[in-house]
Amino acid sequence: MLKRLDNLLEQFNGNNIDAFLINAVPNIRYLTNFTGEDAFLLVASKKLFLIVDSRFTVQAEGEVFEGVEVLEYKAPFINYFKDFLLKEKVHWLGVEKNRMALNLYLSLSSLSFLKIVFLDNVVEDLRIVKDLQEVEKIKKACAISSKSFSETLAVIKEGITERDIASELEYRFKRNGGAKPSFDTIVASGKRGALPHGLASDKKIIPHELIVMDFGVFFDGYASDTTRMVCVGEPTGEEKKVFEVVRKAQEIGRNFVQKGISASEVDMKVRKFIQDEGYGDYFIHGLGHGVGLEIHESPRLNTDSKTILDENMVITVEPGVYLPGKFGIRVEDTMLVGKESSVILTELPHEIYIV
Repeated sequence: MLKRLDNLLEQFNGNNIDAFLINAVPNIRYLTNFTGEDAFLLVASKKLFLIVDSRFTVQAEGEVFEGVEVLEYKAPFINYFKDFLLKEKVHWLGVEKNRMALNLYLSLSSLSFLKIVFLDNVVEDLRIVKDLQEVEKIKKACAISSKSFSETLAVIKEGITERDIASELEYRFKRNGGAKPSFDTIVASGKRGALPHGLASDKKIIPHELIVMDFGVFFDGYASDTTRMVCVGEPTGEEKKVFEVVRKAQEIGRNFVQKGISASEVDMKVRKFIQDEGYGDYFIHGLGHGVGLEIHESPRLNTDSKTILDENMVITVEPGVYLPGKFGIRVEDTMLVGKESSVILTELPHEIYIV
């Protein structure tokens, strides 16, 4: 993956630094293919040095891309790193502004010869546009989550708890080839559906109450994200009415997404439709976000976003209406941005699933 290194070097060459220290796990995986949860990556002398302790040496050597040099340190890390920086003649060190732990920053600050330069979203900006392999992994994650959801519908009935539904779904994730949920599964029924992040609870399912199911799974490091609505028996007339507003809003957003459109413009177009239908005050979050090695990553689709959508970005479109004390509705797909249109990766009908 030398192309990723070349792109990275282009990103920070103008920052007058001798090296760049990366400690965010997703960024390390992107640049090296190392899947462990604890490592440091130093970009210096146009090379990638993956620095791990003895727990991960064998794993790292077996996983990393060609050209990544694996180094083993003995604790404390700062002593090893100091010697390495001196050997490489590093005096100006770039670090990840939004990712660095305070204790690491304090340790680096104690090195008198070192000047720390904060860099903002350098690797994250590279990750926004996916390559072909990344897209295929996200497609597979979406297929696993869609299949698992469809299978889980068979166990949803009156009296089952939200937590039991989430457990059944997550069991099927693994059985169908996924690694783990890409976030804590949301199963929120009835009044709890008005909580946008209503994690599964011990509440029992009651007939004619809408159930918000927001779920995703990792496959080979890449995430999916989907939301669908379920009901035991027929939903009420008001629920159907609001659902149709959200469903139409989501369709408008999906159809508007393409290369060259600003992310904020997509958000505002959907938001205006919901506002015109009388529910603007109840759409209380951004329209969507990027999906990849992290479940929430750039770009953000909200009114403040400066991003212009580009081909092979992977995003969600997820409008919602949340009526406190009554119910909530959200419909969400993971999508691949195309040149003239976009592709839905979560291939599930946009309807209320009546069980």
